Amino acid sequence: MPVCFLPTFIAPSDQEITEQFSDHGPRKRARTNQSNTGLSEEWFPWEDKITCSLDILMHLPRSVFSRKQLDLFLWLLRINDVDDVPSTKSLKTLNKILQNSCGVDTLAYDGKLGHRYHVNNMAQILAQEMCNPKVRPHIHFYPEDTGKRLDESRQAERWLKELRPEETTPMVRVREDDYYIYEPALLKDLSMCIPERWFTRNGTFFARAWKMEIRVVDGVWGWVVRKDIELEVSEHQLAKSFASLEKEFERYRVPHPSLIHGYFPKEESVISSLLPWKHTNPVLGNRWRTLAKGHRVVSLPLWMYCDDTSGNISKKWNEHNSFLFTLAGLPREHTAKEYNIHFLCTSNLAPPLEMMDGVVSQTEVAQRDGIWAWDSEHKEPILIFPAVLALLGDNPMHSEFACHIGLRGKFFCRSCWVKGSDAEDAGNIFPNIDNDSRQNNSSTPTQPSTSRKRKKYEEGYSAMLDRVSAFVKLGEPRNKAQTQRTLDSYFQKATIIGSKTELKKARTQTGIKDTVQEFHFEKLFSSYKGKHGPQAKQRALDAAIAELPSDITSPVWRLQGLDPHQDTPVEILHVVLLGFIKYFWRDMVRNQVNDDQKILLIQRLNSVDVRGLGISQLSGETLVNYAGSLTGRDFRTIAQVAPFVIIDMVADDVFEAWLALSKLVPLLWQPIINDIDKYSRTVEHAIKNFLLKTAQWTCAWFNKSKFHIILHIPAHIRRFGPAILFATESFESFNAVIRAKSVHSNRQAPSRDIAMAFAQGNRVRHLLSGGYFIPAHLLSTPLNETLPRPEMLVPTNWRTVGPGPLHLIHADQTVQNYLGLLAVSERTLSLGICIKLPGVLGASAGQLYVTGREVCLLNGDKCVVGQHVIVQPPRPNMPTFIACLREIIQQVGSQNHDNSRPDGLLLETVDSSNTSTKFQMPRLQYLNEWSFVPISDLLCTVNTQHDCDTNKCTTSGFRYVYQERVRTQRRAPIVQHIKNPDDLILNTAQMRDAVHLQKFRIPPAVLDEPAVIDASVRRMIDKRKKSKEDTEKEVSGQASMRGHSRGRGARARGRGRGIDNPTRARGHGRSSLSMPGELILDFSASNV
Repeated sequence: MPVCFLPTFIAPSDQEITEQFSDHGPRKRARTNQSNTGLSEEWFPWEDKITCSLDILMHLPRSVFSRKQLDLFLWLLRINDVDDVPSTKSLKTLNKILQNSCGVDTLAYDGKLGHRYHVNNMAQILAQEMCNPKVRPHIHFYPEDTGKRLDESRQAERWLKELRPEETTPMVRVREDDYYIYEPALLKDLSMCIPERWFTRNGTFFARAWKMEIRVVDGVWGWVVRKDIELEVSEHQLAKSFASLEKEFERYRVPHPSLIHGYFPKEESVISSLLPWKHTNPVLGNRWRTLAKGHRVVSLPLWMYCDDTSGNISKKWNEHNSFLFTLAGLPREHTAKEYNIHFLCTSNLAPPLEMMDGVVSQTEVAQRDGIWAWDSEHKEPILIFPAVLALLGDNPMHSEFACHIGLRGKFFCRSCWVKGSDAEDAGNIFPNIDNDSRQNNSSTPTQPSTSRKRKKYEEGYSAMLDRVSAFVKLGEPRNKAQTQRTLDSYFQKATIIGSKTELKKARTQTGIKDTVQEFHFEKLFSSYKGKHGPQAKQRALDAAIAELPSDITSPVWRLQGLDPHQDTPVEILHVVLLGFIKYFWRDMVRNQVNDDQKILLIQRLNSVDVRGLGISQLSGETLVNYAGSLTGRDFRTIAQVAPFVIIDMVADDVFEAWLALSKLVPLLWQPIINDIDKYSRTVEHAIKNFLLKTAQWTCAWFNKSKFHIILHIPAHIRRFGPAILFATESFESFNAVIRAKSVHSNRQAPSRDIAMAFAQGNRVRHLLSGGYFIPAHLLSTPLNETLPRPEMLVPTNWRTVGPGPLHLIHADQTVQNYLGLLAVSERTLSLGICIKLPGVLGASAGQLYVTGREVCLLNGDKCVVGQHVIVQPPRPNMPTFIACLREIIQQVGSQNHDNSRPDGLLLETVDSSNTSTKFQMPRLQYLNEWSFVPISDLLCTVNTQHDCDTNKCTTSGFRYVYQERVRTQRRAPIVQHIKNPDDLILNTAQMRDAVHLQKFRIPPAVLDEPAVIDASVRRMIDKRKKSKEDTEKEVSGQASMRGHSRGRGARARGRGRGIDNPTRARGHGRSSLSMPGELILDFSASNV
């Protein structure tokens, strides 16, 4: 139901009226809005202040009040003699009334896989967004052409060029005339065209259009559309729309605009190649014109997200799969807010694709009929419809969306056809006889095995070289049509008796696996199980086929404008932070350093200068001792400082791989791209350099599929915008809200209860945001019976909450903080504010200037005296430069001084043209050149690190240890920079303000890819041979010792490393591969 409305209040029952306490208790009265009209209007739609505040308290999005807690809270109010405290029953009645009127419905679905789940009404949520004055002004409905600049999803190719025109906003209003796509339009030069899609450029509407020509076909004078001739038409060129031209076409001596004979798809504009026009009914025009009845029609592209989270606080896993979404038309700073994340559904029983069926069904209905809403900006009805821009999630969820077999498959990439290792490719591999097959000491490694145990295979040099070479390149792209054909072939096979094994092999060979289809296939296979004779089996199979629903594949294929192979963009949180950085750091702590080096590593981490990084001081003990339990935030920190703390602890190849990763990470988190072509080349080169540096370390890392998946991100950035737009940190944070709702429910119907809790939160959010809704007594027909007609949505019918609730939330910021409704954040208010030096309260008599110790830059960075900044010279075309802030100066008595703002900043220029060969970052040198600049010239702060490696810094300093916020007498050693303290390195691994810092980035050298891969593969083969030789010697020696001592044969018993596979570690709680002199690679499922 797309519009919010409010019925009149129901009078309370006699029992509720007579409910009261003793004479010494609080006053209790009948709770009707007729009793005090003025009070009801002030707190509308609530009855009074206490009811309003209790309803807000119970249903804030992060509120987790249970029934027992509510009873306790009401008891607290009553014993403190608070008048008119409502009962629990009356609050439940009020909640039901408000939820049915201006809330969001929770709809029940019976899934195709046999599970029942509930989905919140997407149409109502989207209608609320249009009615919400806190959201509506920020929504963009049209793609934007900004040339090579890219910082929002609306500017990227997916929305600008690729999204089906039917899923984009179909019309523009120019001079009170509505121009729709797929309708003829007359231009001011009297030529005709048909707009295909609308977009904006510099605030002006443009259309990509097809030229129209007059042709005589079968003796009829009419129009043909030249799709081979594309035009770009400005709104200033438009003269008459289809509706206007129908009335005036004779004036221009042209055929009627509805007489469209067809279109030419190619340049050969001959009548024989004319194809029929099917985009619209030429007589009626675009169908949205009829549905809109003269009102605006806009599209709302969505970021659709799905992930699993636990519904428990304890470590016991209680999987809940949840669907969330945000509006892609919101700017990035708004999309990331929890306030703009909307919950759709969750279930601990139904798998994601089963719930997606309900989500897709709602999307299809909304795209077919539209959703009527109230435009809070234009103050008029508006027709909206959603479109899915992309599906977000982690890699396993993306594979499920794409009907992909997963990251452990032979074809492990959901986006392309790159192939991993293949044990069945006997031409490129040779068998390795398992040690288990050796029966006695007389067996040799080359003798064939007589054991029935499965043989193990080892890649030969050529096979490994081919695999690794293909791994670091993009394969042939997968596409939607190809996968659908494969799934159709699966169904044809499934209709044949005894095809289960063949289907399993087909999935392995193609990497395509539809879990919904598999569920129905199992029904077919089990239908003839236990039947005897081919005829009986066939009859049972035919009966089972007849009972199948019409669509037995994933609902994702019903989203016509979405290709799950290409529209599931690489997620940098799981691929980079929880991928590469986690792998490297865990290997670093577990395998690269000894116990003494771990202590030194902790001390270095504790000593790192974090100014400019936007993070708090590091806790080395946590980062090292709990390396296996770190979060994405911890790995974000490690990525920015790791090269400076591990420099002399690891081999050169390992350090080079870390440096390559530190160069890549800031590029991927860059929120603004000024030149997408240049940026794409830079990112592609950085990714290739990282992969090749990793190969120089060891190509064993390439058993991890994420090292290939990262290759797809440059294309995804070009299609969807900066990678930070489709990162899922904000969605992952929202999992805590879902978990809280689950924990504080009775867990009898989690899908329904959690969905209803979020629906109630949506209602409170909408009302407290000043959102518009229609009281029910102003509607002639109940909304749950028929959809509203636009003539019913007149301005006088729309209401907002009364002044009481608005004053309640503006008088105190508590509720605003819970909702994220602060109009001006504390950070915004502090921009440009400077803090005085300690002990300085004001200027003394006769003092002309005072200095400060800290200032907040205009981008929000806090900058202290002695910190380095990037400066933008006031003159145009001058490059930015690095400087050190020396003084923050205020003129006594000036307006800036009265407002605690600086009059100017004294800077010392720093030269950054030299390069540190070891760190591949700029080396800074003070020039003794000074400048006095306004605060507006400072772009951001930067992080610098002392070159401790060159200057041989040691942990000779100390700091006092604080416990419970109290300084103790304990001392912790820290690194002290005694020699050349000004020998600084500009940390270009800094992620904050990367768009400014990347101008100082030192590009990596170009490596010879074939040579690097060939050398890496040869090293791997040589180490494997050496490992085998060492193992055989160890096995032979152990067997000889056992033979001389106890005579127990060739097999050892116990919990040690064992002789069966000496390089396989046991008892460490993980599956890992250990190579002597190398790292231990963790291949457990949780780390894929």
